[in-house]
This record gives sequence, structure tokens and C-alpha cells, in this order.
Amino acid sequence: MTKRHPGARRTQQDHNNDPDDIFLARVLNRGQWARANQQLLTIVGVVVAIVVAGLVYYGGYQDQLVQQAAQELELVHQSFALQDREGARNGLEVFLERFGGTAYEGEARLLLGDLYLQSDNPQQAQVILEPLGGSPRDPIEFQGAALLGAAYEQENRWDDAEAVYLRIADRADLSFQVRNALQSAARIRADNGDAAGAIELYERVLSDMEENDIDRGVFEMRIEELKTAMSI
Repeated sequence: MTKRHPGARRTQQDHNNDPDDIFLARVLNRGQWARANQQLLTIVGVVVAIVVAGLVYYGGYQDQLVQQAAQELELVHQSFALQDREGARNGLEVFLERFGGTAYEGEARLLLGDLYLQSDNPQQAQVILEPLGGSPRDPIEFQGAALLGAAYEQENRWDDAEAVYLRIADRADLSFQVRNALQSAARIRADNGDAAGAIELYERVLSDMEENDIDRGVFEMRIEELKTAMSI
């Protein structure tokens, strides 16, 4: 096998396989591409800058919006403290128009829905509370769902009310929320002639109670009353 002298000229194949030559060729090709597409790169750079600036502006705007929402809701609470229910209602309606979608929307809906309920306006209460009661996940939404059930009851929408209460019972983590929801659903069933269904829910309440719970006797008595009514 013939060895190449160290000083011998490299062949074209040697050039093609040399790592330094390959790297240099790639750099030159990229430089040529950049010069040929300079306008495109400029446009891309401008677009990226606009997007970044927009995100920074949006973040600042959102922070400012949340601060304004907190201030406006504080004014509503002041109206409540002054017993100015009409002022509170008007303030909450304007609040939801301006600050719906902020972290304070749920609290505003809860307060306004309760005002409508107390004013014997269950239909408007339902409109305000339904976004909270559809899939409750946090304390405010669970409270809103309970008020929504009451609004349905005011219009004799028993099936809808029971469904909301059972939704609360299935989703809530706090025992008192589960108990209150099951109790409300059981009451609806009993009032509408479904004694067996009411007993089922009361027994579910008992199953979650401690043996020494002072309220056990209340639910045990209701179950016995329903059983007696069924046997008559």
C-alpha cells in the first residue's frame, strides 16, 4: 500500500472530507443565504419585536385591570356596609361589564346573584349564577351553586335544583358543604313524593358522619318519618 508523502498535494476527495473545509463551506452557505434573504430576516425580526412588546404591554394592562377591579369591588362592599343595596346592585352590574374575566368576577356574581334572590328575582339570579354553578371547583363557586339551587327552587324547577345540589355533593371537599347539599336534595325528593330517594340521600349523609356526631339523631329521625309515611 502506497503512503502519501506529508507534503503531497491533497486531492479533491481529501478536501471534501476535511472537517475544517466542511465547516467553512457551511458558514459560507449560511452567510450567502442570509444576504439573499436579508429582507425576510428583517421582517421576522420586526414581527418578533412587536410580539414581545405586545406581551409586555398586555401583562402590564392585565395587572392594572386587576388593581382597578379590586378597587371597584371595595366600593361595592362599602355600599353594602351603608345598607345601600340599590347602589351595590348597580355597582355590581357595571363591575361585571367592565371586569368580567378577572379574578374578582366570581365574587361579584355571588354578591349580585344573592341580591337578586333577596329581591325575589330568581330568573335574573339564575342568569348571574349559572356560570358559577355549572362546574363548581372553589369555595366561591360552591356558594354560587348553592344559591343557584335556591333560585331554581323559587321557580319550582325541582329537577334542576336537585341536580345542582347533587353536583355540589359530588365535587365538594368540605363535609358541611356535602351535608347541606345532600340535605337540600333529599328535601326536594321528599317534598315531591320520592320518599325512597330521600331516604337514600339521608343515609348517604349518615354514612359520612361520625358515630358521636350530635346531628345523627336528626337525620335518623327523618329517615324513620319517611319510612313511616311510606308504610301508611
